[in-house]
Amino acid sequence: MDGLKESQLIRIEPIAQLLNYGIKADHVTFPRVTMSSNRWLCCRHSDKKKKDVERVTALNLTRKTPRALTWPITADSAMMNPRKPWLALKVESYFQVFNVVAQKQIHSCSLSDDIIFWSWINENIIGMVTDRAVYHWDVSGSGSVPPALVFLRNKKLSFSQVVSYKTDRTAQWFILVGLTRAIETGDSNAIRGYVQVYSNTYRCSQLIEAQAANFSSYKFSGNVVPSTVLCLVNRPTGCCYGKIHIMELGPHLAGNASLRNLTEPINFSKGGKYDIPIAVEVCCSTGLVYVMTKAGFVKVCDVESAMHLCTARASESTVFISVPHSDKGILGVSRNSKVFHMTVKEKELLHHIRSTLRRPAIATRLEKSFSGQS
Repeated sequence: MDGLKESQLIRIEPIAQLLNYGIKADHVTFPRVTMSSNRWLCCRHSDKKKKDVERVTALNLTRKTPRALTWPITADSAMMNPRKPWLALKVESYFQVFNVVAQKQIHSCSLSDDIIFWSWINENIIGMVTDRAVYHWDVSGSGSVPPALVFLRNKKLSFSQVVSYKTDRTAQWFILVGLTRAIETGDSNAIRGYVQVYSNTYRCSQLIEAQAANFSSYKFSGNVVPSTVLCLVNRPTGCCYGKIHIMELGPHLAGNASLRNLTEPINFSKGGKYDIPIAVEVCCSTGLVYVMTKAGFVKVCDVESAMHLCTARASESTVFISVPHSDKGILGVSRNSKVFHMTVKEKELLHHIRSTLRRPAIATRLEKSFSGQS
């Protein structure tokens, strides 16, 4: 196993080819394709035979051969619930939620402000982002309740394209991610990212420069209970190296060690001058962090040290969306219409960490997590 290339440490398995479900290649884009979890993929597209007929297709990814449900629907955007067979649709500022099994509408609402981004943030709540604020719409009850204001947007995000909104498991921390062109550099292709981190407990925000961010609930070695972890990844314009920042958020929990704050470099040069992180996912069962880049690379890091472990090419085409897999690894969708599952080859990765990176302590800890030991 000596001399294994990093690309040999990651397994890429095809899940589905969207072209096989009547979805045209030019409709496999960020605004049209959505995934709120590894259970469902949703796409708005036109009918292949009747181009004037708009459709929404949902793929059930839990099956070995994904099953498609298709409806003739015209909407601005569509997304399946992360756990339930519920389809949410937006037309301008009007929302509807349908139970696709019962085939009936179960909730509806509208906002007076234009909604520029929205997403299921858990199985009960839809997060809505307007030009000035963020709202939550709770659909857990039998009756429809209006969306509630959560926090105001930072003005620095005013000229950014909002690409992500997430909350932690306790619904006490929120992140809003926006991307903007770094025009001050004189390079119109350079992309800068800003993450607004909001604490519901302290009712305040902080703005951090990063292009990708996510929460996780993770129990660090030696700790008694899991804590909330914020992962941010940033590649500054004009730099080959970026940084991954792993921050354990408060309050401090009894029995745990002091809150950790880790920062380590990541090399982005393999993806070219304009490659940036587009998603970061933490696999809690293994302690691995997967960083997906726009150019189709996946970078694997260790959550407890933030150390970069390996990089592999997941796709020759741009990857624009990813979600954590329920078992291990992540699911991704690329512009060439492929849905794929990415995981590490555990035995090979451990050998690489011990022999090439010379970090036996990390390898020993990961080996325990791979085998299911605490």
